[in-house]
Amino acid sequence: MSVRIRLTLILCVVLLPLLLGTTLVLAFVVPGQLREQSSARLLTVAGAVASLQVQACVGAGDSAELMALAVAKGEPAAAALRRGLERRPGYGSIMRDRTVVVSSPSVPSGAVVDVVPARGCSTPIQPPARVVAAPATFLPFLTDTVSAAGLGPVQSVTAVVATPLDGSRLRGWLRDIGVGADVDLAVACPEGTTASTAAGPRNARLRAFAVSRLGGGREGLPGSSQEVVDAGAGHPCLVVAATSSSQGVAAPWLLFTLLGLALAMGAPLVWWLARQLTRPVVAVTLAAERVALGDLSVRLPVVRTDEVGRLAQSFNHMAGELEQQLAEIKHSRDLLADNVQRLGDALQRTHDLDGLLATVCALSASTTESVRATAWLVEGNSLVARVAWPPESLRSSAGRVPVEGTLLGRVVSTGLPAWTVAEEQPSVSAAVPAATDAEDRSAPLGGAALAAPLQRGSDTLGAIVVERAPGSPAYSRVSGATLASITGPAGIAMDNALLHRKAQRLSVVDPLTGVGNLRMLTSTLTAEVERARHFSRCCSLMIVDIDNFRDVNSKYGHAAGDQVLAALAARIAASVRTIDRVARYGGEEFAVVCPELDPTAAVAAAEKVWNAVRDMPFEVDGGSIVVRVSIGVASWPEQARTSTALLRAADNAVDLAKGLGRDQVVLSERPSD
Repeated sequence: MSVRIRLTLILCVVLLPLLLGTTLVLAFVVPGQLREQSSARLLTVAGAVASLQVQACVGAGDSAELMALAVAKGEPAAAALRRGLERRPGYGSIMRDRTVVVSSPSVPSGAVVDVVPARGCSTPIQPPARVVAAPATFLPFLTDTVSAAGLGPVQSVTAVVATPLDGSRLRGWLRDIGVGADVDLAVACPEGTTASTAAGPRNARLRAFAVSRLGGGREGLPGSSQEVVDAGAGHPCLVVAATSSSQGVAAPWLLFTLLGLALAMGAPLVWWLARQLTRPVVAVTLAAERVALGDLSVRLPVVRTDEVGRLAQSFNHMAGELEQQLAEIKHSRDLLADNVQRLGDALQRTHDLDGLLATVCALSASTTESVRATAWLVEGNSLVARVAWPPESLRSSAGRVPVEGTLLGRVVSTGLPAWTVAEEQPSVSAAVPAATDAEDRSAPLGGAALAAPLQRGSDTLGAIVVERAPGSPAYSRVSGATLASITGPAGIAMDNALLHRKAQRLSVVDPLTGVGNLRMLTSTLTAEVERARHFSRCCSLMIVDIDNFRDVNSKYGHAAGDQVLAALAARIAASVRTIDRVARYGGEEFAVVCPELDPTAAVAAAEKVWNAVRDMPFEVDGGSIVVRVSIGVASWPEQARTSTALLRAADNAVDLAKGLGRDQVVLSERPSD
C-alpha cells in the first residue's frame, strides 16, 4: 500500500462519529502520524547521508586511482600523493608491491594507510558478529584502495586514501541536505569507530546506540525517535538519524473545532490533503529512482521554502555535482585524444630539433608503455644517439652504432617499423615482423625493443627506439603502428627544424666571403660590450679597409676583386684568435670583434693582421695582386661607452689612417659617446 493511500485512510478516520472518531484521531492516529512523518524524515536524512557517504567513498576511490595511475606512469610518489589529496580532506599512502613508499605525515589514530584494508568503501558489508567500541580518540575513516599495474620491475602500485568521518563533516552533510539542528546524526563503522553531531552526554549515548545497532542490537534509544540505515555497498558505516521525542495534549475545545472542520470539508479535503502531503515524498522517491538508474539530468521543482524545499534544493545540487563530475571525466577523455592530435600538428611546426626529439621520445615511451626511448640520427654509415627519455639514460647508450646488422639498420633500409626480442622473451605472433638481436647495442636494456623510422619523403633521417625491461611482454603489431603514427609527423617536423637551422645560419653569413655579415657583427658587438660592462672587462674592435680597392676592380675586373675580398677574409680569420669574430662590414671593409683585448693588445692584434696582408700578394685568376689595408682600432671603455659609439670610433680611426697616408694601423684617440 502506498503512502498516499495510507494517509487517505488515516484522514478518513477523522470523519468517524463525534467523540469516538475525534478521540481515536487525537489519541492514536495523530501521534502515530507525527511519529511516521518524523520517522520518514529521519529515514530520508539517514538515506541522504548514506548517499553522501557513497559520494565520499567514490571521491576517495577517484583520488586513490589518480595517485596509483600517476605513479604507475612514472610520476614521483610524493608529488602524486600531494596532488591526489590537495582538494580532499584526509590521509593516504602509496605502496609498491605492498610496501609503503610515501604516506601522509601525522596520520591520526584510526586512519590506517600503511596496509591494504580488508575491504574498500565499495565492498558489500556483512553485519559483524561482535563489535567492540574503539577508543573515543579514534575517528572513523572512509577508506578505499586502488591498485594499478606499474612500469618496469614493479608490477603493482597501490594507493590508499582515508577520509575522516568526524562530527564536523556530519554537520556539514546535514547543512547540505537542508536539515535543521533538531536532528542529530551518528555513524558507526565496522572497526568500532564512531562519530556524532550531538553534544554533551547525548553524544556518548548516541554513539553507544550506533555501536549497539552495528553489532546486531535492536533496542531503541530512550527519549528519542531514530531511524537507522545499515551499512551496505559503497557506505560501510551504519547511519543513525535521531531527534528528541515530544508529546502534547489537545485542549477540549480543539476537539470540537477539529470535528467541525472535518465534517465541513469532507472527503474532498481528505484527498487534497493526502495529495499535497505526499507529493514531495513521491517526487523525491521517483527522482531518486531515476538517479539510481543513471539519469543524472533529473531535477526537482523548488516551490517551497521549508525542509522539503531545502531537501529538493540539496537533491538538485547533488545530482548537478554528479552530472558535472561525469561530464568532466568524459571531457578529460576527449581532451586526451585532442591533445595527441594537437601534438602531431605542433610537431610539424617545431624548429627546436633537440626539443622536438625530446617530446617525441617522451610521447613514444608513454604511448607504448616503455621504460626508455632513444632518438637516433643517421650520420654517414652509422647512427648516433641524439636524445633519450629519461634524459639521463642517454649516458648509458652506445652513442654510435653501425647501420648494418642492427635493428636500426633494418629500419633505415626498409623504412618500416622493426622489432627485436631478447632471447629470454616470449615469441611474438607470426604476423609481427620480429627478429632476435640479443647483441644489438641500439637496445642496451636487453628486453623487448621496437623501432620506427623518422622519414623526410623517401629519405630516412633516423629512428626512434623504445625498450622494455627484461621480462616484460613483447611489442605487438598495434605497438608498431602506434609508434609509426608518432614518428611519421616527427620526420616532417625534423625536416622543418633542419631547414630552419640552415636558414638561421645563412642569415648571419656573408655569401661571398663566408664570414659573418653586418647583422652578425652588430649583434655580436652589442653582446660582447654588454658582457664586458657586466664583468668589468674590456672589448676592442678593429676595422680593416682595403686601400684603393676601386683600382683593383678597374684593373683586374670585379671577379678578381671578389676573389681578393674572399682571400682577405680568410687571411684575417687565420691571423686572429679563435674567439675573435670576423664579419664583412661594408663593400671592402671587414670588422673584427676582439673580446678581452685592451687598446695595447688590440693594436698588436691589428698589426698582426696588417703584416699578414703585407707579407705576400693575393693570387687571383688574373695574376698576383698586391693589397694594402688601413686598420682602425677602438676599445671599450677607453674610446667609447656603447657598442654604437665603439663602431663609430673605429670608423674614425680608419678615416684618420687614410688621412695620414693609408697602409697603417691607427688607434682611436678621441673618446666617443
